[in-house]
Amino acid sequence: MSNSTASNKLDRLIRQAAEGNDAPAPERELWAGIEHSLARRQQRSGKWLHWVWASAACMVLAVGGVTFMSLQSPTGNPEQPAASALLTYLNQQHEQQRQFVLTQYQAVGWNGESEFVAAEIEQIRASIDEVSAQLQTEPNNKALWQLLQWLYSKELELLESQFVVSDKLQQL
Repeated sequence: MSNSTASNKLDRLIRQAAEGNDAPAPERELWAGIEHSLARRQQRSGKWLHWVWASAACMVLAVGGVTFMSLQSPTGNPEQPAASALLTYLNQQHEQQRQFVLTQYQAVGWNGESEFVAAEIEQIRASIDEVSAQLQTEPNNKALWQLLQWLYSKELELLESQFVVSDKLQQL
């Protein structure tokens, strides 16, 4: 529809409204299209409603199954496996950090053969093992978790303190 045609139509409608004529009538019958649209919408909503009921039934079954399975599980300490997994993960991570530090220092010439350092590291490693064993029985003891972290950091600090750059060129 061009701009002038739309303008002419608008002018005609304004004149008819000013003359007091009834509301403008549509150019063609619209009720057939409206009825068809409503019928289609009702048909679609019926299918959609079936999907809603089916998904609600599935949700109820899933929640019921999970609840039933949780009631059937043994009533042991539920935190024990999680604490054990966390402890294993922390020990593995610390061992990787320790190996990384040793590898880096050995790559630049550190031999790490000090008897004092070896004895101190053995004591720290024994303490880490004792604290880890105690954490297996007391997973909620925050002080033991903090002590374990402190022992990890002290072992790494001891290893790092033994590395001294002997060559002036390596310091740069």
